[in-house]
Parts: sequence; structure tokens; C-alpha cells
Amino acid sequence: MKIDISQLRKGCILSTDILSVTNRPLALKKTVVNEQTIEALRAFLVKIVDVEPLLQDGKLFQPQYILDDAKTQKKPGKEETGILSNHTSFYQLYMEAVKGFKQLYIGWQSGATIDIGKVRKVILPLIEESIDQTGEIFKIYHYCKVEEYHFHHPITVSLLSSYLARKLNYNQGDINQIAIAGLLSDCGMAKVNPLILTKKIALTENDYKEVKQHPVHSYNMLKNIMSIKEGVKMGVLQHHERIDGSGYPLGVRGEQLHPYGKIVALADTYQAMVSIRPYRNKQSPFKVLEQIMKDEFGKFDLTVLVELKKGIANFSSGTKVRLSNGETAEIVFIDEQYPTRPMVKLDQTAEIIALKDKNTIYIEELI
Repeated sequence: MKIDISQLRKGCILSTDILSVTNRPLALKKTVVNEQTIEALRAFLVKIVDVEPLLQDGKLFQPQYILDDAKTQKKPGKEETGILSNHTSFYQLYMEAVKGFKQLYIGWQSGATIDIGKVRKVILPLIEESIDQTGEIFKIYHYCKVEEYHFHHPITVSLLSSYLARKLNYNQGDINQIAIAGLLSDCGMAKVNPLILTKKIALTENDYKEVKQHPVHSYNMLKNIMSIKEGVKMGVLQHHERIDGSGYPLGVRGEQLHPYGKIVALADTYQAMVSIRPYRNKQSPFKVLEQIMKDEFGKFDLTVLVELKKGIANFSSGTKVRLSNGETAEIVFIDEQYPTRPMVKLDQTAEIIALKDKNTIYIEELI
């Protein structure tokens, strides 16, 4: 029977496979649900699941609502893991990487030096898995929890940086180095007062000055490590610099910027804008890309920006979205000239509208 995800409980047994929008299994039939299962399905925005009847005290347990193909109703089921096949799912690897980075970060806060061997173990398995999961890279902002943003953000920046590097035809060795630069771009945050990083109100001028020193802290933590390329160190130092010289900490511009830094800079900005923050909700990739193209024009390397636009356009056809007016729709066509404003088919009326002709409506969220 079909139940709403809010009714899913530990012990429920799935009666059908649950697939992502890219048709990869999220959980398999006969999986016995546990907390990890529920967390993963919610992260992938699954709304409804099929479960087998569950006996409690010898009686058939009926949840409050069962969804009978048309109306709201519900049901639950037992125990095992089952999130994606063979415990090596993208989601699992992602969450393991976040956990691993958190442990490293806490050590850096206590004065530990950076161990590149441990850094590689945290991120490279996920980078390898992401080669066949490019669509998932643009959905990982859904996984971020506001209270753990500073542990999720470096992982997402690393993933997107590696994706962009691959599309720019870097070899695998450079891709791995760029992924490490993305991961370590904010390692210097460990040297910033943690009370500043958890503030839910606007930063003071002094707070902001301290935060703007984190690229320098990051570089200082890396500068004596011989097992990484100089490009990694420069990418970390320059990830808040901009092509037009408006960035920080040094205000360098144009050709003074290392190619690694240009990639990580865009990945860092994009992931920060799509992710949930203490002061605002998460934003859709389309809305963020539009903001970058308008408000940040001339600040990022155009060749890198083109690959970001292609990535969002390629994975998005057929994607379900929520519009800023509250309606839900499906993307049916993306015009390369207007990548942030595709044609969509409204769920309620089946009407097809071109968002490029609707300036007051934009894609609020992927669903």
C-alpha cells in the first residue's frame, strides 16, 4: 500500500523499488526501513512509498493515512540497511565524506596539521563515483543541513569543481587536485571564531573582516605541504578573487588568477547560493544561475561558466519543478539562449509556458 513519506517508520518493509529521477535505485524492494533509509528518501524528496502491512501486537497496524492511488490514506513495515545497492551509493558516499571532513575540521580547530592522505580518503571515492552520477551533483544542495553547512559546503564545492574540470578536459590527475582544492578552500575557517560562523544575524564589519581572512589561513595551512601541486594552494588562496579584481583577499584579476582558482571560485559561489543558510532558504539552480549571469557578470571565467550552464541544462529536461507562483511543472525544453528560463508543462492544466516570456515567474525549486 502507498503511504506518505511522513508516515514511514523504522521497521516498515518496502514493497517496490524506489528510484531517483535518474532511475538509479534509492532503496530496493524488501528493504527493512531504518533511520538512514528515511533520511535518504527525504533527501531525494521522495513523497510516497509502497510498503507491506505491518503487524503490531498481533494486529494489523494501520497508519493515519493510506494513499489509495488517488486520495490520502497510509501504511508501514521491519529492519536492514538497503539505501542503494551494495552500500556504495552516491548518497552514502556523500554523507561519509561529510562526516569524514567534519572529523578533520574539528582536528584543525584544535591545531592539527592537514594530512593530505586522509583528505584524499575522504573525497576521492566520492569523486570517482560522481563520474557516472553527474545529475546527482546538481541535486546535492538538497542534502545540506543548515546547522552543518560548513561541513557540507566543502564537499559540494569539491564535487562541482571536479565536474567542471572534467568538462574542461583536464586529465584525471588534475581533476583530483582541483577536487582537493575545492575541498580545502575553506579549511581556514577552522581558524575563524566559530561564534561568527554560526551567527543568524548580519555580520558586523569586524566579523566580516575576520571571515575574509579565511583564504589566507587556508593557504598558510597548505603552503608547506609538498605532496600537492602549487595550483591547489593558489586555487585555495584565490577562490574568492574575481576576474574584474573585485574579490579578496588580494584583489588580483584576470590572468593573475590560477586556472584552478577560477574553477573553484565559481563552484564555491554557486554552491553557497543554492544551499540553505541560517538567514535564507535553499534556492534552485536555475534561480542561482540567473543571478550569477546578471549580478556577477564579468566576475567569473566565461569558459567555466559555460560548462556550468550546460550541466544545469543537460540534467534538467524532464525534471519536476516548483515555480515561484506555487505551481508545479515539468521541464520540457531548454533553449541554450535562455538556460535559466526553460519551457515547462504545468501539472494542473497541462499548459506549456515559456518562462522567458514570463519575467515575474521563475523556478523556485527542483522537486
